[in-house]
Amino acid sequence: MSTSSLYTLPIELIYYLLEYLDLSTILFSFRYVCKRFQTIVDSYDQYKLDLRLISKTDFDHICHVISPKKVLSIILTNDIDTPYQIRTFLSRFSFEQFSRLQSLDLLKIDENNLFSILKHISNCSLKSLSIDSKSSDKFSYTTRLLLSSTIAKLKLEKLDLNVSYKDLYVISRSPLPTTLKYLRLESCTFQEYYIILRHATNLHKLILKECHMYDSDGTMYKPSDVIYPSKLKSLSFGTCYIRMKELSILLSCTPTLNHMKLILWTDLCDPILNGNQWENFIVKKLPLLNKFEFFFNILNYINRNSLINIHSFINSFQTSFWLEKKHWYVACDYMKTLFIIRLYSLPICNSLLTYYTNSKKISCSTLNTTSNHIKFTDHVRELKFNLNQTIEINDEIQNNQLKDPIFRKITHLSLNLDGKLPYVSLQSLQTIIDLSSLVCLSMQILIYNVAQRSSVTVYISSILKKTSNIHSLKLIYNHTGESLINIETLSSIIPRSIKHLQISITNLDEMKNILEKLKQLSSVTFYSVNMLYYYEDIIKWIKLKRKNSLCRKGLRCMQIWLGACSMNDDNEKNSMKKVFRRIHHKQISYY
Repeated sequence: MSTSSLYTLPIELIYYLLEYLDLSTILFSFRYVCKRFQTIVDSYDQYKLDLRLISKTDFDHICHVISPKKVLSIILTNDIDTPYQIRTFLSRFSFEQFSRLQSLDLLKIDENNLFSILKHISNCSLKSLSIDSKSSDKFSYTTRLLLSSTIAKLKLEKLDLNVSYKDLYVISRSPLPTTLKYLRLESCTFQEYYIILRHATNLHKLILKECHMYDSDGTMYKPSDVIYPSKLKSLSFGTCYIRMKELSILLSCTPTLNHMKLILWTDLCDPILNGNQWENFIVKKLPLLNKFEFFFNILNYINRNSLINIHSFINSFQTSFWLEKKHWYVACDYMKTLFIIRLYSLPICNSLLTYYTNSKKISCSTLNTTSNHIKFTDHVRELKFNLNQTIEINDEIQNNQLKDPIFRKITHLSLNLDGKLPYVSLQSLQTIIDLSSLVCLSMQILIYNVAQRSSVTVYISSILKKTSNIHSLKLIYNHTGESLINIETLSSIIPRSIKHLQISITNLDEMKNILEKLKQLSSVTFYSVNMLYYYEDIIKWIKLKRKNSLCRKGLRCMQIWLGACSMNDDNEKNSMKKVFRRIHHKQISYY
């Protein structure tokens, strides 16, 4: 009986497996397993360069060995963890070399870098382009014209623009590719919305953070010609203020919608909260709609003496249209002590939530059973939480006696500690959040006196021990001028999995000690009100200790994309290769 092994797999299957490995693993681990894998990797021509969160060492190696002709997609970013990455990439490659490039994402990009790239991509075979400007400042007129003309020339199917509103004003009024199927914009006016629907005839999905219905003089745009119905299938509005009156005008242009998502701020008395109003509108104007997601935050200040009947909010969503025909279910939360009301569809469609404790929350839903309660939160990825507030007895935790945490798929968690004991217990925290799913943890800590440091350190340590998949940690604290955690303790409680650290410091020695003790870090950002005094010294020190690092100065921070340790980097890289070989030694026969 023959035994199959990784070594004997058909090359087509290995190519398929490579699609699920990150670039560093392919080039610096998988390739070194055996000669056959080296040959396969060298012939592979479907590379996807996702350079977010990459170490500076791996970035340099990839730029040295990668062949541009074998690259299909690139993601570049000047984010806090990879300062000056785009500029460095442009110093090593011209985009004209990437002849097979189909997808390009430029995140936190500045105008100079963008202009340099736009000059060389108009003749590319790009199908997808995403631009996220790092600044709210508008581009120069020359850059806007170049961006507009480049978009018009490319046969894009997907376009994502997170740029200044003034830049979008020029771009959205220019011809869009007729091939465009997906468009995401930070904002637009009603006139621009109308122009987009009129001319992007093959557009299937449109995502807008906000749509400005009124001009600066307070008047609403009125089309001079007939509004031709769009073929749009999916429409989303995110985190903006709009009323039912304006929304109905926008939606009247899109009768072919089968999916709609609305994350809005609205008024307590607006018809947008009325299920009957929605039912009538959908039947008449959106007959093909089969998926309706919404999350309405109610703006009005609620008088503490007001009697709020939250059942009145969901009564109009309990008709046969909602429950039997569409199977759309709705929930409402009233945080009594905070005067906050939220009305939303189930499952929750908002990926970012604030979890309120000790708020005397009252909830109700059009769904009778709570047996599938957990899955209703699975779309939530980011959660904000105050650890100094107690969790109420009547919260979901005790009511439902859930075996799993309420939020199972949180990847980004922001915690606030204001220095007042007691904190939410770790056990209670774990009934709310599955800490093992976290990849990013941010903690904002206020310390009133030095005596609190020990309890805070123990608490942070207990949380970190449960975060098996975390790679980014942010510890920002305000205190009396002394360190929250001494460096020896800090290095002992921070998991080896942490590659990106943001932390408050009080002096230059703390910066050096953190870099000396936590050698696994790929990037670090230091925060200090006295950062101006540390710049020159820490830059000189980094040049000696971490070669090829890049540093970016801020007003009260310094961002460092860390290069290789001067002495040990090569040894660590060789050790990694040896470990990978040992793992597969029993399965694979070497040439």
